[in-house]
Amino acid sequence: MKTKKKYNLLLINPRQEKKHFAQQVEFCNLMGKKSLLTPLALPTVAALTPGNYEIAIIDEEIQEIPLDTLPDIVGITTLAHTIKRVYEIADMFRARGVTVVLGGSYASYMPEEGLEHADSIVIGEAEDIWAACLRDFESGRMKETYRAKKFTPFNKSPLPRWDLVETSSIVSLGVQVSRGCPYKCEFCLVNKLQGNTMRYRDMDDVIEEIKALPKKNIFFVDDNLTVNKQYMRRFLERIKPLNISWTCQASIDVGNDEEMLKDMAEAGCMYILVGFESVNEQCLTETHKKQNRIENYEGAIARIHRAGIQIIGAFIVGFDHDTLDEFDNIYEFSVKANLPLAMINILGVAPGTDIYERLKKEKRIYADLKDGSIGMFSPIRYMNMSHTEMFDRYLATLEKMYSFKTVGEKARKLFGQGRFTIAFTGEDPGAWFKFAVTMKVLGSYRFSPDKYKRQMFVDMFRLFRQKKIAPDKFFVFMLTMEGFSRYVSRMKKNAAKLRAEVAANDRGAWKDSSR
Repeated sequence: MKTKKKYNLLLINPRQEKKHFAQQVEFCNLMGKKSLLTPLALPTVAALTPGNYEIAIIDEEIQEIPLDTLPDIVGITTLAHTIKRVYEIADMFRARGVTVVLGGSYASYMPEEGLEHADSIVIGEAEDIWAACLRDFESGRMKETYRAKKFTPFNKSPLPRWDLVETSSIVSLGVQVSRGCPYKCEFCLVNKLQGNTMRYRDMDDVIEEIKALPKKNIFFVDDNLTVNKQYMRRFLERIKPLNISWTCQASIDVGNDEEMLKDMAEAGCMYILVGFESVNEQCLTETHKKQNRIENYEGAIARIHRAGIQIIGAFIVGFDHDTLDEFDNIYEFSVKANLPLAMINILGVAPGTDIYERLKKEKRIYADLKDGSIGMFSPIRYMNMSHTEMFDRYLATLEKMYSFKTVGEKARKLFGQGRFTIAFTGEDPGAWFKFAVTMKVLGSYRFSPDKYKRQMFVDMFRLFRQKKIAPDKFFVFMLTMEGFSRYVSRMKKNAAKLRAEVAANDRGAWKDSSR
């Protein structure tokens, strides 16, 4: 029997040049890590690769690309905010004679642009087309594009090749239970990439993957893990014995089901990332976020907190009905609803989304994304605000939002009721790690010149002594807030340079345009 020729495959996740504070780089560093997550796509593609390939995975957020030896073929995952770096890497390898394949969301919707830098583009889900792409590569007949003709059933998924990833440098590992989203938010790509019909894996398949993970801190990457309540209830029963700690994404209606929230907490749920998007009803209508009802926000938040689960609240500013006042409105809402982990994002556009097509038609996108991306801003014209105005208000709001005066007040209210007493589960980090974290918290807070920071430490330590907050939740929360504070400090330090860069690309508010 003829032995198949061996090939070397390198899979790459390019780094994001300008880090958003939601990536929590500073928190990761305080925890002795380099990144919150590595994209699940790369270990999954590795698992779909035939056995005659020697595979390496490089996430540039945690390690450098090795250049001493050349692979036979390189696969690069693409996002709108990394595309400039994607093309730099692709051009570098092609100049050295290496075959380059691009996949992921950006390349799937911009294949013609991608082919200027790559030999082939994988469009859509890889399960049914990746093997064909590699067969053609081996025979020297690679096509320019490989397009998935339909969505994969996704009832089963191969175990991701986490053995190829430096998992010790990552806070959480991704697991995907379902694909798809029943909603059609204008700014979101999920319903385009994965469809509006939910596709669920066989539960045994998911449980097998979780049991095989090298870490027990998990991020469920599903766009809305709890949308199918019947599946979710059975799933929670299955994962309760697995001793995991996890974060998920869900719509705010999860806050209406107190029984499910109780089960989620008992099964190890520590955080729910909720896309509130806006506290402006007109903006929710504009972006087709029909599932959100602002009048229900505060009650749902209170019920989630009562279950002992923290909320990561995601907000967006930049919709056509937004003004600069929305920054203050979001800040005030975060105080009123007691959300310490409130994240403000500037509205961006990605190829394939409805908003991209609309703004393109309205001639409000003024540069290619690969050339015009300026950090937190896409090269688009917002209706009522210029980029420079938004930058100034954004930074001022972050400074206020993550001041220790504001954070301390929220922390006392959130943890003072004694709801967060369930400890993180999973592996024991060890005595040395616990000692190092303790020293970092003491060094950052106890002897700080900021009186509000010192007071927050005193108040939180008192709650810790009263057993109203689990020890590990106390330390993780303190380091999370310290991480956000350091991000804001870094932004302020570089504010003049960043503002000049933003101003140089600022075309002004669209309402002021002659059109």
